[in-house]
Amino acid sequence: MIQLYKANGSNPHLEWHKKAASEAFAFNDIVGINTSGFLTKYLDGSAFPIMGNIQRAIAATASDYASNTRVPVLVCGDNAEFLCDVSTGTAAQTDVGEYIDVDDSNSVDVGASANNDIYVTGFVSAVLVIGKFARKDTNIVIE
Repeated sequence: MIQLYKANGSNPHLEWHKKAASEAFAFNDIVGINTSGFLTKYLDGSAFPIMGNIQRAIAATASDYASNTRVPVLVCGDNAEFLCDVSTGTAAQTDVGEYIDVDDSNSVDVGASANNDIYVTGFVSAVLVIGKFARKDTNIVIE
């Protein structure tokens, strides 16, 4: 899971966006707006920036699964830090200060940095790091 750890004055707030139809989401999946204008899961190498974390689980059995209903998204500023589960690789203190990739919409790969999705700001354990969402256009984190 990738979840808010510290807001760091970044004014976290909820925004409501129309989701892509027929897409399942887990609570706290990282999401963004696709080229069709709908909220979708952010996957490694997505062509759109990370917007935030969806605040509702949507299963294929949900009544609005096939609809473009509005769903809540937790949006934070550039200084917000997130606890990130490591699903690929083994995290180490040496990852701090490095860019890593999202492994899927709810975990990271500390061994990959092709897309530089997350900037690591802290090491917790071999399976947990703290990081900031990187700006997609320049891979610069605003301090």
